[in-house]
Amino acid sequence: MTANLDGRSPIVRRDGDGIARLWGNGSVVTTKLSAQESGGALGITYFSAVQGERAPRHTHTVEDEIFIIEGGEIVLTVGERTETVNGAGVLFLPRGIPHSYLVESETARFYVITTPGGFERFFSETGYPVTPGLSAPVGKAWNVDRTTEFAENLGLGLIWGD
Repeated sequence: MTANLDGRSPIVRRDGDGIARLWGNGSVVTTKLSAQESGGALGITYFSAVQGERAPRHTHTVEDEIFIIEGGEIVLTVGERTETVNGAGVLFLPRGIPHSYLVESETARFYVITTPGGFERFFSETGYPVTPGLSAPVGKAWNVDRTTEFAENLGLGLIWGD
C-alpha cells in the first residue's frame, strides 16, 4: 500500500490479526492499531472479555478513551454515574474523569480507542502471550500492583482509585 506524506501507510486488520494477550481471568485483549502505526494519533484495542473482567476505578491523565461495545452486558461507572450497557453502545471518557467497568454477562466484546495513542502498550506488555488452551500463569493473574508497575515503567499517566 502507498504511504501518505508523513510516511504512514494504510493498515487493514482482520479478525484474529494484531497482538493478542491473555488478560484478567481469561479474557483476550488484542492490540489492533498502535500509536507507532498511527503516527501517535490513536491506539485501538479489542477485548474478547469473560464474565468478571473489570478495570478498577482509575483515571487517565494523558488520553481520552472511547469504548465501542459490540455485545454483552457491561456496568460502567464514570465519575459518580453508573450505567449498564446491554448489547451495543458507545461511551466517550474524557481524560481526568475516574471510571471503572465490570463485565456482567458470560462474555462481552468491545473496542477501546485511546487518543492520543500509546496506552495500548499497557495491554500488549502487561498481558500474557496467548497460547491455545492455556490461561495466565498461576499466581500471576492481573492485579493492581503488577499493572501499576507496568504503567509507571511505560510512562503512562494512570492513577488508580479516585
